[in-house]
Amino acid sequence: MLGKRDTQMTFDDVLWRERIPENSVWMKLHEWIKKNLSEKDFEPLFSNTGRPSISPVHTMAALLIQLEKGYSDREMEEESRYDDRVKFAILANRNFEGIDAVTLCDHRRLFLNSEIGREILNKTLGSAKAAGLFSKENLQVVDSFMIWGKGAVQDTYTLIRKGVLRVLRIARCHGMEEELRGVLKRDDYEKPGKPKIDWSDGEEKRRLLESLVWDALNLVKKARENEPMPGDLADAVDLLERVARQDVEIGEDGRIEMVKGTCKDRVISVTDPEMRHGRKTSSRKVDGFKGHIITCGENGQLVAGVEVTAANVADKEPVPEMLEEQEKEGRRPEELLGDSAYFDPEMTEEEKEKGTTIVAKAPPVPERDGLYTKDDFEIDTETGIVTCPAGQEARFDVKCIEERKGATVFFGAGVCDRCPEKDKCTTGKSGRCIRIHPYEPEIQQAREYQKTEGFKDRYVKRVNVERLNSHLTRHGAREARYIGTRKVKFQLLLCGILNNIKAVMRAVAAQGAVCHS
Repeated sequence: MLGKRDTQMTFDDVLWRERIPENSVWMKLHEWIKKNLSEKDFEPLFSNTGRPSISPVHTMAALLIQLEKGYSDREMEEESRYDDRVKFAILANRNFEGIDAVTLCDHRRLFLNSEIGREILNKTLGSAKAAGLFSKENLQVVDSFMIWGKGAVQDTYTLIRKGVLRVLRIARCHGMEEELRGVLKRDDYEKPGKPKIDWSDGEEKRRLLESLVWDALNLVKKARENEPMPGDLADAVDLLERVARQDVEIGEDGRIEMVKGTCKDRVISVTDPEMRHGRKTSSRKVDGFKGHIITCGENGQLVAGVEVTAANVADKEPVPEMLEEQEKEGRRPEELLGDSAYFDPEMTEEEKEKGTTIVAKAPPVPERDGLYTKDDFEIDTETGIVTCPAGQEARFDVKCIEERKGATVFFGAGVCDRCPEKDKCTTGKSGRCIRIHPYEPEIQQAREYQKTEGFKDRYVKRVNVERLNSHLTRHGAREARYIGTRKVKFQLLLCGILNNIKAVMRAVAAQGAVCHS
């Protein structure tokens, strides 16, 4: 049942405000929430019967404070009971008994399964517009950052063992455990720690892996004989099959070997199957997720939209969906700035037709150990002629661009072997080749535009998103507090709400100072 805030003020409450610093986050949250949130915003999430709970205004404010201060649910319970600043920020009175961790968890679940996070983010943008934080320029910036996952990262042996246990535990709830357990040859799945083998012996490790994989696959086969399976059991069975097969190679004789390297889109945790290995740079590996944000407003200080994907997803992948979301809210930008990770001529062409011009740097041409790069070749996309630095020519069919298929141009060993510039161009025995991109004219045009002052004047505005990213990651966005992409996205939404509230209240305070002066 929906809880109501006690708005009855005491003499203590009147004097209380004077003790809270005007520029503190406590004051900013209090003032914005008081003007913009009420129980009516949360009514669809609660029933009309039952015992009244804590007001959702209190719990939503508490979730924001958790991100700002890094409190756990138990710490938040204690702070809401004893810290006057917290009580003030969540709009409770001084005799408020606090928010217990169970209520906080229950309300968060309701918020997660609704659109309340997005609705409140839109409210903060409405406040920002009223405060004059939007310029006339309809410009947004997109960027991403890595988020450490909360689930434990596990090796192949542990993934399979935990996957088997997961299937058995869910099967127990459906009265199927005994039937499924009968196909297993190993009986140590519930024993803590890894199996007791000589981990320095490669053959012993292989035999262990083989026994685990066959147990897992036999369990999967047996479970699927019970069709239709309950949804939660079917998901667990699918996950078990995936972790059992992803890192191994099964020979025709049934011998199982660990494959070298890391398979594509590898599941790294049974605790959180949506986590992935990811890299923001060649030296920075992250196990978890990738947060994507679109910023707007004066100096790009506001969060307009968020998305969360697995850590191995390309930065540009969620952009069309995020722009569609902006369009639904009436905020589709005329121009979207992004770094070179967002350079995609095909996506740019599609979004331009919908009203948004994507401005991103074309990635630099890869260096070739001092040899001539593709940029040193003259590519005429109208005549289909490629001219090398030594003046030699090779041809390609321009239809490869018209049909967006691309092509590879070969100069050939006969031409390159006679060329005095060969040592500066290629070490290949078959001569130099040049790859013609399906969008080669657009790439050339983009690289030329990047050299102009007009591009530099526009692109310099992208730097503001780096400051905003830094602010978000310092206040709760860098590490996942929850399990799964959907929940981590809710966390990122809360980070955006918190950021926008602080930006709005700074602007309001600055305007008030100007008026008083």
